[in-house]
This record gives sequence, structure tokens and C-alpha cells, in this order.
Amino acid sequence: MTDTTLLGEALSFQRSRPHLMDVLPIALKSWGIDAPAPVSKSQRSALENHLSLDDQQQVLLILIDGMGYDLVKNHLAYARFLRSRRNDILEGATVIPSTTAAAITAFGTGRPPGQTRMVGWSVKDRDRITTLLSFEGATQSPEDWQPCPTLFEVAREAGVDSAAVSTAKFANSGLTRAALRGTRHVGAETLDERIDAAMHELRAGTPIVYLYWSELDHAGHGFAPNSNEWIHELEIVDAGLERIANELPRGAAAVVTADHGMVATSLATRIDVAHTPALRQGVETIAGEGRNVHIHAARGVDADALLDRWQAFLGERATVIRREQIADVLGGQEGAQLTGDGIALMHGNWVVVDSRTQPEGMVNLPGVHGSISRAELAIPILRLG
Repeated sequence: MTDTTLLGEALSFQRSRPHLMDVLPIALKSWGIDAPAPVSKSQRSALENHLSLDDQQQVLLILIDGMGYDLVKNHLAYARFLRSRRNDILEGATVIPSTTAAAITAFGTGRPPGQTRMVGWSVKDRDRITTLLSFEGATQSPEDWQPCPTLFEVAREAGVDSAAVSTAKFANSGLTRAALRGTRHVGAETLDERIDAAMHELRAGTPIVYLYWSELDHAGHGFAPNSNEWIHELEIVDAGLERIANELPRGAAAVVTADHGMVATSLATRIDVAHTPALRQGVETIAGEGRNVHIHAARGVDADALLDRWQAFLGERATVIRREQIADVLGGQEGAQLTGDGIALMHGNWVVVDSRTQPEGMVNLPGVHGSISRAELAIPILRLG
């Protein structure tokens, strides 16, 4: 039998914190733009009061990929500016799965992954595996795959302009088209160049500016959070945020947040389906990612028995949820239909991979996210200006 205690705690945590899906609705509310219902009315209201945005106030929304709340709090010794604002950093919550494609789309739409169909790093797409960052080879365009209107689109229809500042390669990426459509893309490479571009947009009067920085997440994946490389990237982020605080145009505000946190893993906490008969038998394929594993039973296989076997083998290393539970966890049935017969939500720093079908880089990531630990779900929310 599956012990769902940790899952229950994760869902409770989401309801008891300001949510990533609250940030953009609050920024747009001052411009008269309505948003989908919040995870918690009281938490959105509390965040709205904390941010205290004026009517029609320009807002720079800064999303630092992979900057988990716990990681920030545990590394303030390397972040002088954030350390000076430590008492102003709220602990917020992100979506399940706690991963970029799901979270940034939730940020941009105000809707959970179960509604946007952005349910992981990868997904079984008919007879192939599609990654929801690039959509390369997908059977549908990003616009068709993710049917919910973005809040940027709603704002544009109401005459409220927005700009998204990120590297030029993201201008027409699959994730941009799924999560951020309705914005004007502004290409800039280094963090300083992105800050220059964001300040230019604010000085030009753009109501809502979104600035994205992915390098901290890349360092975490490539070298693990807590590594020297990750700390170096945190120092760059910290200096950039201090610059933004000092250079914000009069009357503008900035809100800093993140899409998810991260945990470090290792060979000792990596389970490979290819070499594990108890997991391999009866499985057509796995998708999702190492911390949030979509389990697709082969045709004719008893899915309940297969999931029982997965749970028995994984034991305290995971919570295995079944098809009928998934919609409640992901926040909607549309996305739940894409995740197979069950999902293994990994505990601790365990991952499940399949070296037969997954790229080597994914199999061997030192830093991972996607599951229900507080380290992955907790994100910072901070107002500057």
C-alpha cells in the first residue's frame, strides 16, 4: 500500500504559502486584468498586501530558474544583497511537478499543469517521447498542446503591453510559445545585458516586463546545487538583483521569484530501469523526469499490479500514485491523461532513469528536481523598489 503522507504534506504546503501562480495575477490586477482562481484566496490576498503594488504600477517580474528558497537561505553567506534583504524574502510554493516547463507555464497562465498539459520535462506523445521545453518532433504545436490563454495574451487584448527579456534563442522556443505568448520578446545574452534591456522597457513605459535567467539552474544540473560552480552563479544573480534595486525607474517595482528548487543526487541514489527487472518488467516506457516518473504499462499488462510492484520495490524511496489520483495532484484531468498509469514521486534525493531510452545527460544529472520535497517546492518571493 502506498503511504501518501509526504504527498499530503506537499499539497498542504502549496495551500499554505503564496503560490507561483499568484505573482503575475497580482501584477496584472493593478491594470484591471482578471486571472484564474488562486490555489488559496487567503494566500493570494496576503501576497497582494505584502507586495503593495499601486494601480497601474509598472512591474519587472524576475524569474531565476532553479533558485529554491532553501538554497537561497542556506547560501546567504555568498549573496550579500539577498542577505541584506533576508527578512523580506517570503517562502512561496511552486507546482507539482516542480519543473521548468510546468512551472513557467503555470506562472504565465495562472493555471496548474493539469490544465495546461505541461506535466514534466518530457511526456509520452503517441509513439514518441516529446520534451516540453523544445517540443522538437511533437505531434502538436506548442499553441495546440497548451490550450489555456496566457495572462499576457489576456493583457494584450485589454491593451496592456508586456515584454519578455531572455536569450535570443528563446524567442520562438516551444516553451515560450506555450507559456509566454502574448509578450514581445526582447533578446539579450548576459545578465547585465538583460538588465539593460529590462530597464529600457520600463523607461519606455512598458507596463509588465518579464526577465528570465536560466544559468543558476544550468549550474545546479551540471555540477549540483552547493557546488562551487553553483555558488559562483548565485553570486552573479545576487549582484544583478542589487543592480536592479539600484536602477529601477521611479515608480516601478520589481518582484523576484523562481520556478522550483533543486536537490543533489548521485550514482548511489540513482535507479536505472534498464538494470532493474522489478521496474522494467511490463513497462512500455517511462517519461516525465527522474524525480517525477510517468509510468506507462505495456499493452495487456495489469497496471495496478505493475504499480504495486513499483511501490514495493521503491518502498520509502517514493510515493507511487495511480491514474485516478493524478488529476488531484496536477490540478486537472487534461494533463493527468498524459502521464500514463501512474507517477513515481521520488523522496530524498532518489531518481529513477532508463539508460535504454533517455539521453546520457539526463540520466547522469548531479542536480535534479520535479518531485514533492520542500527543497523542490519552496521558492522565494521578494519585492524590490
